Amino acid sequence: MLDTQLSTLFSGALFRKVLSNEQLTIIEYNFLLGALVGNNIPFESAFVSGTRKSPASFQLTIHINPSVTLVLVVSLEPGSSVYSPSP
Repeated sequence: MLDTQLSTLFSGALFRKVLSNEQLTIIEYNFLLGALVGNNIPFESAFVSGTRKSPASFQLTIHINPSVTLVLVVSLEPGSSVYSPSP
């Protein structure tokens, strides 16, 4: 059941925007969090304020299963975003 929820969520326009390294608004990020909560998908979120070296961003950690975690860094300002699976 979680696989179906994740595939539906990850194929949506908002996740495609995140994975394309596009800048998100806070409203879009809140919608993303709401979708995770609504689908009962465990996650953690952390805010990192912007500096001269890096843009303000959120780090979103999505727990797929006990051994697979997806970490997304979502930029709130112009700059680069990063996503990576955890080891």
